Amino acid sequence: MKRIGSVNSLALSLIALAAIGRVARADDAAKTGLSVSVGYTGDLRRNTTGGIAVGTAYSDMLDLGATWVPANLFSNANLTFNFSVMHVGGDDISDAFIGDLNGVNNIEAPDAWHLYELWSEFDFGGHGNTSLRLGLLDLNADFDTPVTSSLFVGPAHGIGTELGQTGGNGPAIFPVTGIGIRLAGQWLPGLRWRVGAFEGTPGDGGDDSFAAFDVHRDEGSLLIGELEYAGDRVNKISLGLWSYTADFDRLDAGQTTAAVQQPGNGGAYALVDLPLAELGPARIDGSLRLGVADARFNAVDEYIGATVVVSHPFESRPDDAVGFAVAYGHTGDLYRAVQNIAGIAAASAETSFELTYRSPLTGWLALVPSVQFVRNPGADLSMNDAWVVGLRFELAREKSWPMVAQRAAEPVSSVARAGE
Repeated sequence: MKRIGSVNSLALSLIALAAIGRVARADDAAKTGLSVSVGYTGDLRRNTTGGIAVGTAYSDMLDLGATWVPANLFSNANLTFNFSVMHVGGDDISDAFIGDLNGVNNIEAPDAWHLYELWSEFDFGGHGNTSLRLGLLDLNADFDTPVTSSLFVGPAHGIGTELGQTGGNGPAIFPVTGIGIRLAGQWLPGLRWRVGAFEGTPGDGGDDSFAAFDVHRDEGSLLIGELEYAGDRVNKISLGLWSYTADFDRLDAGQTTAAVQQPGNGGAYALVDLPLAELGPARIDGSLRLGVADARFNAVDEYIGATVVVSHPFESRPDDAVGFAVAYGHTGDLYRAVQNIAGIAAASAETSFELTYRSPLTGWLALVPSVQFVRNPGADLSMNDAWVVGLRFELAREKSWPMVAQRAAEPVSSVARAGE
């Protein structure tokens, strides 16, 4: 069934790609109007040694989206509507063959269609550049969003393992998003802030539902805030804090006299992402991310991610990029104690290494070969280190139609002009 679903997704994506027509460059996209997009990602990955077993897995993702920005509804402000659906499926290399904590494939998920995003955003404009977004949201679209590390296929380089592991059904991120609200603004040029509140348990407790808005008081919320700076010499520097309002079961529930459910499931993360050098046509960027989570509730209590990416490595390939990444997930004392009681020799950490090359062949097709090494998969000393080779291909197209004004914009008063 998974193989059939993957073939159907590929066929549907090819039909949609053909229907959309020529790719619209981002520079040419209208500020107001309608834009539609389609993307298909296929990922073939093989565990050559170590882990749970040697084996090959093919997974895929089909993404269909639309964004509408109406014109002239408000003076000096914008309203945006966004909608997207997604199908993910195929084989699970981490669950079936590697058994790792950090993950090696960021599109691996149970076979299902999802209503991925459905939100509206009001941009108030002005010097504060404040905006309010409400609806079905992906937390990772605004918080802990990667820049340099977005090249890599390991999920830990998209959102840190210490945050991505949390919650009753994970936080509101791919593939199961959740009801949320996000407020963002700007204090100074380059210095932005954002805060958000999301469902504590998105979906219906599973990963295979199309859409579930079953919000209960006892599930609580995930509260998160982030401060970010970006400038000419800085890709991104950010600091984030997050916390669940609900109580959670301790990892050692049933093995301790302490209260089984306790409050305080929270953590923090920090990211420094900088341009490092230019060598001829090549540009070198690097990032370092640190994150912590409460060890009472989470297997990984400390995470460190580091990446180095060389863009435009060859004069003849201006859009290519090659990078090396390390993901280090440290396991907490409580987690290791529980594993030892269960008869599993727990390691203090799992470390993943990734070497990836991305090569756009056309404006709508890119190939992404990679090699990955996982030391202590699952932080389990009984499992051998794993070597994984993979090849990913990405198809993407977007088409925009500018909005034709239905009425003339209201004249701006002289008082308002004087205040600009």
